[in-house]
Amino acid sequence: MSVLVRFGRQKAILRVGKWLSADVHLERQLNDSTSTWIQSTGGPPLSDPDQEQTVAREIAARFGGRILLHMKSRLPLSSRYFFEQRQMTLHFDRALPMQPQRKRRAAAAS
Repeated sequence: MSVLVRFGRQKAILRVGKWLSADVHLERQLNDSTSTWIQSTGGPPLSDPDQEQTVAREIAARFGGRILLHMKSRLPLSSRYFFEQRQMTLHFDRALPMQPQRKRRAAAAS
C-alpha cells in the first residue's frame, strides 16, 4: 500500500507510484527521479511482488534515505501504475520535418 521513507529531516510516502511529502521541493525531486529511473531502466521487474518497495529502496539509496515503514502494496493497482510509466513517451511536437524523398530516376540522372 505504501512505503514511508526518511530523507534527512523530511519524510515522504510512496503510495500508488507517487511520492507525497510536506516538503514540496523534495516531493518534486522524488517524483522526477522516480520517473527518470523508470524510463531509463524499466523500473522494477514486472514479476516483482512488491514494486513499490523496490522503487522506494532505489530512490532511498539515491537520496540517502531510510525506509521507516512498509505496508505491502495492492499488486494490481501499483503494477498498473508502474507499467504505464514504462511506456515510451513520444514527443511528436518535437519531430523534425520530413524531407521529401527524391525519385530514384531523378536522383540517378543527376
